[in-house]
Amino acid sequence: MITPHKYLNLDLSIMNISAFILQNFKQMPILSYNDIINSSINSFGDNVKEVIPYALSFLFMLDKIEYLGNELDAFQLKGDLIETQ
Repeated sequence: MITPHKYLNLDLSIMNISAFILQNFKQMPILSYNDIINSSINSFGDNVKEVIPYALSFLFMLDKIEYLGNELDAFQLKGDLIETQ
C-alpha cells in the first residue's frame, strides 16, 4: 500500500493518512483510537477505515507515536516531537 500503483487513491494513501493523524496531534496531545477514526471518516469518508491501522503502524515503526495502554486505548506523540512543534 505504500508503493503507488495505477489505481491508488492518493487521498487514501498511508502517507496522506499518517500526515493527517500527525496534524490531529497538533490540536490534541492524546488521541483515542475512536477519535482518530471519527476525525478521519469525517475528512475522507468510510473507505479510510481500512487504511488507519496501517497508518498507525507506519507512525509507530517510525517512532513518531506511542501507545498508552489497553485501558485508555489512545496514542500520544513521542516527547521530542511535542517540544519542536
